[in-house]
Amino acid sequence: MPVKLLLLMSVALGCVALSFAWKEPWIGGVGLLVAFVAMFTDRDDVRLDDEKRDYETSASVRNMRGRNR
Repeated sequence: MPVKLLLLMSVALGCVALSFAWKEPWIGGVGLLVAFVAMFTDRDDVRLDDEKRDYETSASVRNMRGRNR
């Protein structure tokens, strides 16, 4: 888990907790916005079989291409 995501989610959780402690709803809104930003800025890319830069075509692509011929 990246450090940036963990930091942003802990800040968001702290803001939501503070909104209950101080009875200020805007702090919870800030926390939800921070959580929203953390969720959409986290990049956990998964490499596909075709992106491996191999010379050989993957077996799944060969099966898909040869299915309806």
